[in-house]
Amino acid sequence: MRLILCISVLVFGLSLKAQYSFSAEVEQGFLFLHSQDVAPIGQSYPRGLNLAYSRWLLDSSDWQDCHCFPRLGFSLGVHHYDNPRVLGWGLPIYGFLEPWYKLSDTWFLQLKAAAGFIYLSRPYDEVNNPLNLSYSLPLSAYLSLGLGLVIEINSNFRLGLQIAYDHTSNGGIREPNKGLNYPMLGLLLDYSPMAIEFESGHQQKFDRQKAKKQLRFMGSLAAQAGARIGEGANEQDLTYLVGGLALRYSHQVTRTSALFTELEWVNNQAYARQIERADLGLSANQWGLQIGHEFLLGKFVFSQAMGFYLFKQYGASSDLYQRYTLLYYPWRRLGFGPGLKAHAHVAEYLEFRIVYDLIP
Repeated sequence: MRLILCISVLVFGLSLKAQYSFSAEVEQGFLFLHSQDVAPIGQSYPRGLNLAYSRWLLDSSDWQDCHCFPRLGFSLGVHHYDNPRVLGWGLPIYGFLEPWYKLSDTWFLQLKAAAGFIYLSRPYDEVNNPLNLSYSLPLSAYLSLGLGLVIEINSNFRLGLQIAYDHTSNGGIREPNKGLNYPMLGLLLDYSPMAIEFESGHQQKFDRQKAKKQLRFMGSLAAQAGARIGEGANEQDLTYLVGGLALRYSHQVTRTSALFTELEWVNNQAYARQIERADLGLSANQWGLQIGHEFLLGKFVFSQAMGFYLFKQYGASSDLYQRYTLLYYPWRRLGFGPGLKAHAHVAEYLEFRIVYDLIP
């Protein structure tokens, strides 16, 4: 349940007394066949329907945080993967953070970051569904990043076109776990029962002399499938902890952006058990160095990073990796949230991070 705290935070405070919206979105896309292992199932073209409820944050303080019109929301969806025999369908349920940037009197640029869970109908089964190497649990994590263009029809209705990249994975808890990756193009209709006026505040010029410099200490926990035990019908996966520590230095470069570098150490007990069973005599510790970008939006920080290993004796064949993290700061220095580590388009694990800012 590593994402449940984040989802609770994202939907916290949604109130019928505030300015709110209901949205419906229809989507069409294609499944990204990112591995030779999943190529035999053939190309498919997922389609989806998402319904959402969101609350607008339109106070002047919210505007000054990002010079945008942010909203928090909660969504339910139905995704059909165009391959009912092997991949079936999914029911995502997730929270999202969505800032809107005003381009003109009626046009907006929309960004979206979403995290939650998805129920999947056709998990891998050695006998009944051996071709599905994409997921092996009926419940997995769901992540999505989107970019859209929206036009305001009037004070109650908005119409938008959004490109999103969706990802599902069980975070390495059970294999096979190649994941589902599918870009989607969606048509959005947004309705607010109460008229909403997007009034821009006074845009204060960013003062580079006051740019924030942060030194963040992070601890992380994840779960990953390790060595299998038993034989035949009694064979089963065991799940082991993955723990890590990191130190990140970030430097704000614009009102909503910061650049950072991060040194991290990870101990993967799933790899340790695999090494032990194979009697390899290698280390399950890894050291990595990352460079990346932070998107700053008030109490939320969404980061994207590219890393490379300084030390790795066992694990993924690639020496490069990516990490995506969504943090929420309920207090000035203390934050938490989910993260995803991946090698190209293959997720290694989902993690939960707790962060303490050493420099306020």
